[in-house]
Amino acid sequence: MQLESVLFKHIGMFRDLKLDFYPEQHPITLILGDQATGKSTILKNIYQSLTWFSARYKDIRTAGVVIADQDILLNRLQAKIQIHVRMSSELNGALPESSNAQAEDTQTCMWKLYKTFNAQGVGISQVETQQLDQLVTLYQKTNQQDPLLGLPLIAYYPAERFVQDINLQSKNTPGTLQEIAAYDLTAIPYTTFARFFEWLREISDVENAHSAHIVRRLMGNDFNQQNQSEILQELQQELVNHPKQLSAPNLYALKGSLQTVFPELNDIYIQYVPKLQLMVRYQEKTLPFQLLSASMKAWIALVGDISRRLCLLNQHCFNPCLEGEGILLIDQIDHQLDQHMCAEILARLHEAFPRLQIISTGNRDALLEHAAQYQCLKLDQKGVYEIDLEASQQQLSALYQELAQAEEMSLIEQQNLLQADPLSNKVDDLFHQIQGLNEQEKSDLINLLKIDDTPQESPL
Repeated sequence: MQLESVLFKHIGMFRDLKLDFYPEQHPITLILGDQATGKSTILKNIYQSLTWFSARYKDIRTAGVVIADQDILLNRLQAKIQIHVRMSSELNGALPESSNAQAEDTQTCMWKLYKTFNAQGVGISQVETQQLDQLVTLYQKTNQQDPLLGLPLIAYYPAERFVQDINLQSKNTPGTLQEIAAYDLTAIPYTTFARFFEWLREISDVENAHSAHIVRRLMGNDFNQQNQSEILQELQQELVNHPKQLSAPNLYALKGSLQTVFPELNDIYIQYVPKLQLMVRYQEKTLPFQLLSASMKAWIALVGDISRRLCLLNQHCFNPCLEGEGILLIDQIDHQLDQHMCAEILARLHEAFPRLQIISTGNRDALLEHAAQYQCLKLDQKGVYEIDLEASQQQLSALYQELAQAEEMSLIEQQNLLQADPLSNKVDDLFHQIQGLNEQEKSDLINLLKIDDTPQESPL
């Protein structure tokens, strides 16, 4: 599933705003803008519109997040959101054509959300989800015929994101490993990544137990000193021939995506004894996760949570992070990032999750470092428009060339002035004359200079 367009009418500060996306050509969309230009409003309402797919997949009678009353433009009686998504190419079928005379794309699905104030000032929500219901039914039928088909990711991370508590004590929590746990069905004002740590404990227990079963099966009941060496060789050979993707697919996918985004992060695991805690191997040092900086903890948890969702939605894939598709929304992606990481983060996220459509917002130009393949939008009080990076680069190149030429001309002028200055020439001649003196003459010259520097006593 990919987002193709979204239309806002009287949402937030936007009277009539339409955004078109081109995920096939530009899998990354970057929306730049200053503070209070509506970037967060756009991402939040896109996410809340997409929750209707998640809700209807859970139960065809379940509602997603509706338009909030406070999100309606001041003094307006009605607001509307219209969203278009393109279906996955792996679905077996297409949406039925409507009876309208106009030709329609049966691979595109559209639904609308309305909020209208009545005479008493109470907001009444309405939706048009006929095509959405058909899309959900198509996913359910295809999933029954092909269990290997995964569900699309829909994930939104607001600007307020932080690690508050690392809960590793919870075990056997109902629904933690079910695919529907990958979806959020409510509004998200902030996130603390609590589900990621609960999921990490569950999969660590399950996949460690699976690895332990391999060891017990090889050792059997006749493990003694005589055959210890032989059994250990068999165990080593078994582990070599047993790919980590099979014994620990979730942990393997998690660690792979984390290392792609953060090359300095070598490992992450749960230490059970002597104390239950989350450990990392960071910059060739092993230390507790809690000792990392707040920004690093939040970003590791964010990438880990994306991996969690993809693993739940693509449970039969060999590598869910590389094969899973969907829509990823990150608000203020440059928050808590230094200059270097800010320039690299989008490219690394795309490398770790190559089939995801990433839509993010920010306000730092460093995000444009590798933006040749991005769809870059600029948002201001007047509206939204695309940034022509090629033209901007040409202008910058011309400006740099002018500055370089001006600096070169300045140096040439300085050299000409020095050559034309007679005083400078006299100083150079004097220096060469002093260099030609012998030691006695140099000593006499120094004595004369000292005599000239001696202060004279003035008469009373």
